[in-house]
Amino acid sequence: MERMDQDGVPGMNGGDQLDALFAQYREACADREASAHFMPQLWGKIEARRGAVSSSWFRLWAEVWLVATLTLAIVMGGILIPRFENPPAYQASYVDVLTAADSANDVAVLPVGETQ
Repeated sequence: MERMDQDGVPGMNGGDQLDALFAQYREACADREASAHFMPQLWGKIEARRGAVSSSWFRLWAEVWLVATLTLAIVMGGILIPRFENPPAYQASYVDVLTAADSANDVAVLPVGETQ
């Protein structure tokens, strides 16, 4: 607090200096009364600024890259990935394999002299 007292006007403390500064600011800036058109005008300014940003080249390029990325993802997911997938190693079920294996070779596995 001593520093504010030393830098300011003699006899004024920091709070008085701040009050004086605010008073000077109020005198310099005109008081704007809020009218019935305050909010519509404010939103008009916001929409005008949004319209300027939406037509910028950056937004246009962002949309182009987004569409290109989505198209590439769809093509890869729908066409390329299924084409490059390896087919399953075995096309038959376990029962089909056992049925195919049941043949005349079973006799060779049985001990001599036994029949089914």
